Amino acid sequence: MKIRNIYLSKKVPVISIMIALLCIAITVISVLIPSLVYSFSFTYPVRNPWQFITYMFEHYTPQEQIPPSLDATPASLSFGHLMFNLLLVIPFGILVEKVLGAKKFLILCLAAWIPDIAFTYIVCAALTPAGEESVCKGASGLAFAFVPVGLYIFFVMGKKFGFGKLFKQISFYLLMPIAITTIVFALSPNIAGATGIISTVLHLIAVVVGIVFAVVFRKTIKGYFDSAKTPV
Repeated sequence: MKIRNIYLSKKVPVISIMIALLCIAITVISVLIPSLVYSFSFTYPVRNPWQFITYMFEHYTPQEQIPPSLDATPASLSFGHLMFNLLLVIPFGILVEKVLGAKKFLILCLAAWIPDIAFTYIVCAALTPAGEESVCKGASGLAFAFVPVGLYIFFVMGKKFGFGKLFKQISFYLLMPIAITTIVFALSPNIAGATGIISTVLHLIAVVVGIVFAVVFRKTIKGYFDSAKTPV
């Protein structure tokens, strides 16, 4: 089976598409109406209960949230943040959802979201000075979990159909640079001056969740290819 056969299968990756569309929609809304950015982002102290969910889809960073040492505009930083996360959500989210099915993919999303928001809340509560406010946003705590599962899918494909045939696929070489970049980002405490050790921990948590998930559901992944009828 070729990687593209998975993407072209009849299953519609509803959850992945929904996540991507929400990221775009909420970010665009915040760009057009900047006053709403604090309604979507996770803020501590918490302003509205829905922010525990909507923070994942918000990627707009207004000028007052950009560190003075960072030479970036709201447009460039927000666009870069959104595009990077979409590069994970769209190709890897769709790949994983197609192989696992919607129910198990939803479990993966929940498994990544719960520790992400829990760690964010605890850190903000511990480090935010009295009278001040912390703001967090972005889908990376969710999207980074998709990559290890996607890489395991490649491993299973190579083991079943032959790594030589897998390595000849153009799709493989389109996706691997994204995966490698993601791992580098997860291990780096400073990406373009915009993130710090807290973001690194959040990224690593998501990667660990993805690794654990791939191990737990390895039979489901293998079963998908055992039932595949299309050869490489």
